[in-house]
Amino acid sequence: MQEIYHEVKDSGFTILAVNATNQDNAAEAIAFGESLGLGFPILFDRAGEVSRLYEVRALPSSFFIDAQGVIREVVVGGPMSEALLRIRIEELIRASEGGR
Repeated sequence: MQEIYHEVKDSGFTILAVNATNQDNAAEAIAFGESLGLGFPILFDRAGEVSRLYEVRALPSSFFIDAQGVIREVVVGGPMSEALLRIRIEELIRASEGGR
């Protein structure tokens, strides 16, 4: 994800990692992100509110959200292949540029 994020971040696309901090330790999550050299934001769902709102049933879950804020796809589980990730991101970028 980091490599792809680095390639597409200037196109207006972003990746947000959301840590289920109600099930995890924030310090460990930060250390994990730093050990991987992640450059995208890691947000913390401390009370589980985001997990409830997005109806997260399993971790990891990846939500592909378009420029209008519409969830276009949810991928449950992992690891996600780089090819699938690239295809989904490219589709979202094209759609946001008007190439629907």
